[in-house]
Amino acid sequence: ILVLTALVLTASSVLSAASSLSPTFTIRYEDFINDLSPGVAIGLRLTIDDDRYTGFEVNTDQDNFDTRLLLGWNWGVIGIGAVTVGDTVYPHYTFGVSYEVLPGLSSNFEYVMTPDAPAEDESLRDHLRLALSISF
Repeated sequence: ILVLTALVLTASSVLSAASSLSPTFTIRYEDFINDLSPGVAIGLRLTIDDDRYTGFEVNTDQDNFDTRLLLGWNWGVIGIGAVTVGDTVYPHYTFGVSYEVLPGLSSNFEYVMTPDAPAEDESLRDHLRLALSISF
């Protein structure tokens, strides 16, 4: 009976967590002050409660491939990840704000930094990112 109870509780918590997992599609404007060309990122978002969420996101730019883990609380968002340029991987950090415009649609404004990137690579310099994210 004890094992059956543990299995039922585990299954119910997995099912309730699965209902708060949603795919995301994001249109990003990297360094939007200097260049307004959009990029695309996809990911997963796991809602923990009304105020907190976590997830991951990857972009589709194969020249500067960016992957990151997201941690969000209320309006704040922090991203910790890596940027791959050729065969080199650089640590990559973001922090900023996110505002839910409509249910499932949020705008994000972040400061992006890659501290170990070579100075001559302008695509990896610190910049501001503007994004529009859709959660399904």
